[in-house]
Formats: sequence, structure tokens, C-alpha cells
Amino acid sequence: MIYLCIYGILGAVTGITNDAALSYYKIVAPQLISSLNIFNAATAILMSLMIATVHKLGYRKILLILPPMTAIFMAMTCITKNELIIMFAYTISWTAIGVYDLMYPLMWTSYVPGKIRTKMFSTVMIVNLITQTICTFLGGKAIIWFFSMLQKVSYKEASVLSAQPELMHGNILANYTNSYRILLVITAAVTMLAFILALFIHDIPRDYRSEASENHKTAADKIAMYKKLLNKKTIMWIMYIAGIQLGARLVAVYVPIYLNNYLHIPRDITSTINTFVQAAMLIGYFFAPFLEKKMGAIVSVAAGTLTCVPVMLLLANGRHLRSGMFLFVIVGILLFLRTGLANATMPIQQEVQMVIVDKDLRPAFTGVVQIAYAVVGVIDGLFTGLYLFNTTDGYANAYYIAAVIYVIASVLLLINFAKKYNRILESSHEQEQAQEES
Repeated sequence: MIYLCIYGILGAVTGITNDAALSYYKIVAPQLISSLNIFNAATAILMSLMIATVHKLGYRKILLILPPMTAIFMAMTCITKNELIIMFAYTISWTAIGVYDLMYPLMWTSYVPGKIRTKMFSTVMIVNLITQTICTFLGGKAIIWFFSMLQKVSYKEASVLSAQPELMHGNILANYTNSYRILLVITAAVTMLAFILALFIHDIPRDYRSEASENHKTAADKIAMYKKLLNKKTIMWIMYIAGIQLGARLVAVYVPIYLNNYLHIPRDITSTINTFVQAAMLIGYFFAPFLEKKMGAIVSVAAGTLTCVPVMLLLANGRHLRSGMFLFVIVGILLFLRTGLANATMPIQQEVQMVIVDKDLRPAFTGVVQIAYAVVGVIDGLFTGLYLFNTTDGYANAYYIAAVIYVIASVLLLINFAKKYNRILESSHEQEQAQEES
């Protein structure tokens, strides 16, 4: 319950970092945004190193480290104007934020009974999305409100100005940038609430490692244990999720820029659209237990990915969808559908990733997955930074590329997993129940 509250707070923080913060960094550190996935690759590597310490430190100690780490470095991106320092601080603060996403699968797999685990995976993600959606909506409105006060104009005038940030200069640009800084400093302060809650968490070694692993093992034993990570099942799973990340990172993290800089939708309306996008994730999570039960884990995950493809092809042609309110509504609906379909099976995916390896290997496997994400991030970052995003048209063309990658990854998943592992979660739950009864 405590971690549920902590993850809710992080949802609020993410509501700002995934929307308003990216627009802020587009202004103060444009190279960071154009090569964002390279920096995200660095965070993935750091996350893999941090999550690997769970086996020794436990959940509580890590949860006490993350909030101050997030707050200090997030605030640093607002205090300095040095682009290199902003890039460094971004990498550290986003690493801390990302580790929370890795913690709950480990904790839920340890503490939650198998029968209700998929439902609880959905619950924690829903709580996170509720706070994230609210803060995304309020964040955009807050920026315009701060901007209107600093600029001494009406809210409506400030909103109109925000539609073309690339045309701002002088005092207008300074006030617009400072409105983002105010919001991010407030967000950094809110993060410390998670530190207070983490003080009340208590864990014991058997919560995060098996009792057998507490005994001294020889080097040969450890090598044999970690070799279990290198089997066909885990390698093919890593290839699938790495492929999906390769496509998703071309589009998902750049939605605010696609809306604001490519389609020239005002900043506050951009945040409203992003709010509906996150609401789509929330709605999608509700369907995860139903989909897993009716279709099986693997078929559900692949189906969710494949159904995104037609929607992404339409988003690639966003500028042809007229303008004004009609454009806002149509693009909002398309992003709502893409996000809802892509994330409806995310709780299933998270649980599958935990049950395909033994308890002692889960932190290590999570780290391996993060390293795969890092490799993907470097590829994406080089591609976007050196080529794709050299023009604003790249933010639309990214949807074409992502659609192709989604199709290839989903087909490979079905070919390699559907027949043998489609009901892997049900089998895992039955094994756990049998162990408890014995």
C-alpha cells in the first residue's frame, strides 16, 4: 500500500517530466532533445546498475535514495543555463525516476499472490496514470498561467504566444522559459513526499532474494545461475521488447514536440491532448486481466502492438488533417487510440518479464533488459540526432518507421512464443499455488 502511494506520487512527477519538461529542454538544451534517446540510453545503463543492487540492499534503501536524487538534479536543470550541466542533471534525475518503474514488478512479484497479480499490476499502473494524467493536464495550464503573470498579459494571449515557441525572443522567451522553471522546481519539491513514505517501508532479505541465495555460493554456482539468463526464451523476449522500444522511442517521448512544434498546437492545448493520451493508458490497463484471460499473455501483447499500426500511419499525415479545433480533436483521438492500444497489455508484459526467470535472477534480468534498452536508445538517438529530426518533418516520419518496426516485432513474438508460452502466466500461478499448498 505504501509503494502504491509512492508510485502515485511518481505518476504526478512523470506527468510533468513527460510533457512540460521536454518542451522546456527543447528551449534550453536543444541538443538534449534532438539526441534524447542517447541520453535515455545512458539512464537505462545507470538504471540497470541501480536495480542490480536490489539483491543486496533491498527495496527500502533504494526507495530512500531515489527521491533526493530526483529532486536535486531536476532542480539543477532549472538553476543553471549551462547546456552540458543540464544534460548531466537530466540523465541523473531521469535515472532515479525510471528506477521506480523497475521496482514495482519486483515488489509485486514478491509480495502479491499469483491469483491476483495481473490485477494488481494493473492497479499500480492505474494509480500512477491517474496522478500522471491529472498533472499533465494541470502542468500545461500552470505554465500558461505563470507565463501570463510574468508577461503581464491575459491567459488567452499567453496561450496564443505559446503556439510558436520558436518565434519567441528577448523578454518574451525569458518569461516563457522561467514559467517552465517554476513548475519544475515545484515538481522537484513534491518528489520528496516519496522519501517520507519510504521511511515506513520495512523489508527482510527473503523478500528480495530466495533463502537459498543467502548461503555462500561458489563462483561456479553463480556462473551457472546467471547462465540461465542466456536461453532462447529470455533472448527472444529481449529481442521483442527491444524492437518495440526501438519504435516507441521514435514517437512516444516526442509527442509534446510533435504537437507543439510540428503541428503548432498551443502549449495548453498540447497538455490537454496529452492528458487524454494518458487517460487512454489508464483505460487500457483496466482491460489487461480480461485480455490475458481470454486471449493468453503472448497473443494479447502482440495484438495490442499490431492494432497501433493503422493509427500511426494516420498520425504520420497529421498536417493533412486540416487545422484549428478539427485538427486538435482528430489528432487527440488518434493519439488516444495509439496509446490505449499500445499500453492495454503493459501489465501483462511486465508480469511475463518477471515469471520467465527465477526469483534470484529477476533483478539481474531487469538489468539485462535495461542494457538492451540502452543499446536501442543509442541507435535511436544517433538516428534522430544525426538524421531524422534535422527537420520538423522527422517528427511525423517517425510514425512510419515505428509502424514497420511494430509489425516485425509482433510477428516474431507470435512465431517464437505464442504456441508454447501463450498461457505462461496461468502456469506460473498454478506452480506457485502448488508450492504454497505443499
